[in-house]
Amino acid sequence: MNTDAIVKTKEDNNPPNIFNAAQNNDVAELLAALADGQRLDEQSAMFLMMTPVHVAAGRHSNEFLGAASQHESFNPWLRDDNMRVAIDHATATNNVRGHGILHETMYAVLDDQDHSIDYSDNEPSPFFP
Repeated sequence: MNTDAIVKTKEDNNPPNIFNAAQNNDVAELLAALADGQRLDEQSAMFLMMTPVHVAAGRHSNEFLGAASQHESFNPWLRDDNMRVAIDHATATNNVRGHGILHETMYAVLDDQDHSIDYSDNEPSPFFP
């Protein structure tokens, strides 16, 4: 029996919980929770105002992070009560893969832009004559 891909069934009496999904790296429960109307930007007082994204980053729930990053309610910029964003939790727990997922989503806007200055023509800058 493959326990890596256990899927929630209708016989399961427990409603999906997005925070449990984050703790357990459970993508099936994540999808069920999102379908149930739960959101990834929901902050929980029980978790010091962390979102499920914070929890997943700290617990190395990287499959959860990968799937969650595609959802519209995914916001890696939210801060918890300690003023930390999710990537800070990934860094603190040495979650290299999770850090990469979060970094990619946080700075994806810059990937499509020319955000570096090209000095190849060696002309003086109007800002520094």
